[in-house]
Amino acid sequence: MTQRRNLLQKTVIEFLPASILAAAKNLLRRPVTGLLLASFFGIALYLRIALPYDQVFSGDWVKFTGVDAYWHMRIVDNLVHNFPHLNSFDPYMAYPGGGGTSYLFPFFDYLLAGVIWLIGLGSPTEHTIDTVAAYFPAVLGALTVIPVYFIGKTLFDRWAGIIAAALIGILPGEFLGRSILGFTDHHVAEVLFTTTAMLFLILAINSAKREQLTLAHLKHPLRVPAARPLLYGILAGIFLGIYLISWMGALLFVFIITAYFLIQFTIDHLQKRPVDYLCLIGTAIFLPALLISVSVTGSRLDSASLVIALVVPAGLTAMSRLMSSRELKPIYYPLTLVVLGIAAAGVLYAIDSDLLRSMVNQMGIFSWHIGTSNLEMQPLLLPSGQFSFTVVWGNFTTGSFLSLIGLCLLAYMTVRNRGEADKTLLIVWTLVILAATLAQRRFNYYLAVNVALLTGYVSWQVLRFAASLGGSYRPAIRPEPARRKKKSKQKRTQTAYVGIRARWAYVSLAAIVVFFVVLYPNVSKARQAASQTRFAPGDAWLESLSWLTENSTEPFGNADFYYERYSTPFDYPDTAYGVTAWWDYGYWITRVAHRMPSNNPGAGASGGNLEVAKLLVAQDEATASEIMNELGSRYLITDYQIVTGKFHAPVTLSGLDLEDFQATFYYREQQDSPTLRPVTIYFPEYYRSVAVRLHNFGGEAVVPDEIMVISWEWRTSTERTRYREITATRSFPTYEEAAEFVEEQESGNHQIGSPNPFVSPVPLEELEHFELRHSEGDMGGIPEVRAFEYIE
Repeated sequence: MTQRRNLLQKTVIEFLPASILAAAKNLLRRPVTGLLLASFFGIALYLRIALPYDQVFSGDWVKFTGVDAYWHMRIVDNLVHNFPHLNSFDPYMAYPGGGGTSYLFPFFDYLLAGVIWLIGLGSPTEHTIDTVAAYFPAVLGALTVIPVYFIGKTLFDRWAGIIAAALIGILPGEFLGRSILGFTDHHVAEVLFTTTAMLFLILAINSAKREQLTLAHLKHPLRVPAARPLLYGILAGIFLGIYLISWMGALLFVFIITAYFLIQFTIDHLQKRPVDYLCLIGTAIFLPALLISVSVTGSRLDSASLVIALVVPAGLTAMSRLMSSRELKPIYYPLTLVVLGIAAAGVLYAIDSDLLRSMVNQMGIFSWHIGTSNLEMQPLLLPSGQFSFTVVWGNFTTGSFLSLIGLCLLAYMTVRNRGEADKTLLIVWTLVILAATLAQRRFNYYLAVNVALLTGYVSWQVLRFAASLGGSYRPAIRPEPARRKKKSKQKRTQTAYVGIRARWAYVSLAAIVVFFVVLYPNVSKARQAASQTRFAPGDAWLESLSWLTENSTEPFGNADFYYERYSTPFDYPDTAYGVTAWWDYGYWITRVAHRMPSNNPGAGASGGNLEVAKLLVAQDEATASEIMNELGSRYLITDYQIVTGKFHAPVTLSGLDLEDFQATFYYREQQDSPTLRPVTIYFPEYYRSVAVRLHNFGGEAVVPDEIMVISWEWRTSTERTRYREITATRSFPTYEEAAEFVEEQESGNHQIGSPNPFVSPVPLEELEHFELRHSEGDMGGIPEVRAFEYIE
């Protein structure tokens, strides 16, 4: 009896606590995980909706926070009224000539319009359209938390997935900025679709390896060993196909997945492992993607690329089997692969050189554009042409270096484990996206997923290490001999409890460190980023465009023509006309005013954009009138930015030198002062520009009261950089006297100018063909927006 009683006590004391802990852990795991994911989803929604809410829903307006969001909303306006019919041509996009829609890559607009159409019960109001569309990107961004969690869980561990999911919801960079309330663009959908596609691809690979999938399983594809990995592969292909019909640059992920297959096939062959599973998964993913792409876009480039991607796994499998059957050295496999790749490129060039060039041009996504004024195309580490870590830190904070540590650690572990297929996929995926992001900072919104996953991986390793410090508690099930002394049993039990407490202490401490190192640094930056709506139109612009709608004639004679279906070729009526402004505002004019802009952001540095640039910096009215007539424009809208912060853009696009219009000088407040202060001096060419004459002076004649002439010299700083230093200033009562003084100087540098862009140092004539019709906003005595009617 005593022995049995001792055995019972031993079991209760040592085994029961561990059993309870294990059972509780299993019972609580799913609810806790679900609760955490729901919390992360809610936090992500809060950041994206609550913080920018007052700036988006402002009075009677719903302000979209992305420039291209207004392009999508114009398409959605028409699509909802004609659902499910989508125009391939839109006369409102630009005048003359019109513009395209998302006809070839329509899924994002169809998804949004479909949701709006259902919520509005087939006849949604304008307010319903705007409200649903504003919330749409925020919901998609928050949903990305879910596939990120499952990728982390599948590749590493549940806690790696949880940390990655928490991080992706609060990263403050491009991904957050492109998924806030009102940023109704396809970028956030790209991330959600590709992340989900990669999740299913990882599940397919793991399932196929676990089931030891071979080509023989195709005899019974619906049986469990083959069904699950093939189903995962098909789901990955469906999401890849959806991605392909959402964005014209979607071949990026076709390239990533194809590159992965090339690498993994090589690894498996060198390790003498079967490759059948890769062939089946490759076919399962690329075939649905090809069918979706062909049926919707019909893009020749996409179709050809997908066909090649579809053939690659089968070809690599056949080559591996052939070389294995002939017992050739495995090293011949990658060498043969390179030779066959070069030969295939040569054959394609001979058959269709244009197609090959188009494929090569797609690699332009990795091209570096150092010094470009296009913000999103700037290299990640050279945002202003000089090395800077600012953009990286602003996007990822501590994740920027933690993810690099994770990538190196993961690569080491993968090589050590002889090329785990799922881990190799994450490495290839990350390296390709990193290369694209280094070239163009815009792709930070893709890289955010990889940073979150790799940071989650490192954090999980830290937690594992902390858990190991306390030892592993494994209670003995077999009873000890009855002769053991009671004191010895109590000591072991106490030691076990001490081990558990130490383990939980180390893990708790590590969790606190992970929180403050990984998550906390992003919180304040995320709040700040989500609170900014830099690309939303201001009240002055919206009021001015509303004025234009109410006070200008309908270009097609009927306001409802905005919602019609359009056929091609399209003939504009004689009543049609354009509205000219800088290209940034083209989509606003289309969607808000229901008028046709002369240019828009989609035109790039050509066509109407080039002509408008020349118009804005034209030095005489005759040139401006000629361009307005060519554009068929009746109205010209200027704003404060185009004559100040954005003035460089039309100057540069016109092929002119900004320093002919303005330049930065330095001066000393006192002659012997060592401190130099910068000042921008505006030259006569600036004030003679049509944009400045219209916006700064309302097109009226100007007679200056005082003309300033500066004398200056080139200096070299201690850092060996050259700068202009003002050595003297003189004032003259008339422009003629100032010009005569400059002309008489035989040496030195002398220039007529003014430090105030709104006070001209040169006389200006009245612009006779431009009538000021509307002004809105106040920027220190200068209207924010002005609208002029052009009269021939």
